[in-house]
Amino acid sequence: MGKIQFYGATSLDGYLATSDDNIDWLTTLPNIPADTGQTVLSQMTSAIMGRVTYDYVTKLAPDMPFNPANPDMHNYVLTHQSRPSTPTVTFTSVGVLALAQRLQSGPGNIWVVGGQTILTPLLAANLIDDLYLQIAPIMLGSGKRLFGELAAPRQFELAVAHTIGPLAELIYHKIQPKA
Repeated sequence: MGKIQFYGATSLDGYLATSDDNIDWLTTLPNIPADTGQTVLSQMTSAIMGRVTYDYVTKLAPDMPFNPANPDMHNYVLTHQSRPSTPTVTFTSVGVLALAQRLQSGPGNIWVVGGQTILTPLLAANLIDDLYLQIAPIMLGSGKRLFGELAAPRQFELAVAHTIGPLAELIYHKIQPKA
């Protein structure tokens, strides 16, 4: 059974993108090692992301696999637009919870890519196993937030805190209920 893991970066004030979906504030940071995330991302066999994230990344790096650490990773892009799927990309209007639960029953880990539209329902359903948060040394002041509001608290345990170039990376694991 695979783990559902968020892996991504945010500004100090909790934004993952500007209001126009730009992440230049992150991609232009100096001194981020080229192998950042290789160990974690190589274990991802599928990804769940929104169409806006998919479109932005494919525009940014059109000839690159979405996950260079595992080029064979399958991407599930949530959208209501009709688009033809490819061998590594499935466009789907299936709900994020149903998709995550289906993928979780298979082998390998699932990478949750994107913000609150995808992440918050998974947190609310207690489906996120791990959070890999890279905090960038910038405050955007506004934009698209990583986390949305939850009806009930979700608690995680800090496993690791370290630096990756200018980023602080915090790794949290879901606290399992006591039997």
